[in-house]
Amino acid sequence: MKKVFRIAIWLLVIVVALLGTIYLIAWKSPRYYKLSHTITVRDSITPFANYPLIANHPRPYILEGKSFVIIGAEHTRNPQHPQIAEIEKHWKQLKPTVALVEGRLGFLFPGLMDPVSTLGEGGKVSQLARKDGIPLYNWDLSKEDLAMRLKEKFSPEQIALAQILNPYFSQLRFGKPISPEGFVEQCLHRASYVQQTQKFRSVNDVDRSWKRYFPLEPDWRNTSDEQALPGYLADMMNITNDLRNQHLVATMKELAARQERVFLICGSSHAACVAPAFK
Repeated sequence: MKKVFRIAIWLLVIVVALLGTIYLIAWKSPRYYKLSHTITVRDSITPFANYPLIANHPRPYILEGKSFVIIGAEHTRNPQHPQIAEIEKHWKQLKPTVALVEGRLGFLFPGLMDPVSTLGEGGKVSQLARKDGIPLYNWDLSKEDLAMRLKEKFSPEQIALAQILNPYFSQLRFGKPISPEGFVEQCLHRASYVQQTQKFRSVNDVDRSWKRYFPLEPDWRNTSDEQALPGYLADMMNITNDLRNQHLVATMKELAARQERVFLICGSSHAACVAPAFK
């Protein structure tokens, strides 16, 4: 009995040590960049509602200055995509001292998982930043900050529904999950950003809320953000992207004022919309 107990203890120690090693080695999502001041909107940007007027732009959309590069990329998980080589080229030219990626990249175990295949173009920037040992941040607004700002124009239930489903809408760019319900179930916690956890305890609650706001639209399981989202979600996307773009510009200007060389990756629409602020 004592022998069995000792074996169990050793197995537990080995498992804990293995998990600890994985935690230390694995890539984790970069933290949000926190501005040192409140944003005052002085820089000109193209409102996202007007983006269709300028949507016929180069991809990737690249903005360059003496101390910065902004690469507006097509979202891809193809390591052979030509823009991955563009990222590497501009990285070598700039020799950045700080890098910023769009969104929370998620978990990656180096050596076993390809950065681009797993995390998209942001994964490539993360790989380069880690290789050169420079700080890596998420330039985006935190989901909590964004939710609070949206409360000025939308109800808590509307915000919660959008926050829960937005990752799914984006995922459809790369293919429909085997279980849409399982995918969305992992996002239900986002309702807590606006204190709506009691309304969104299950995917059934998401279904009910979707039918309430979009009774005549296709099911959310077949809705992708590659096209205009239905109803209030389109207005929310426009406002959300304007807030994010303002934050992007303020972040770049603050880091430039600190004499940093800044490399930022974002979606091509973001780069096109913020371009006026850098010209």
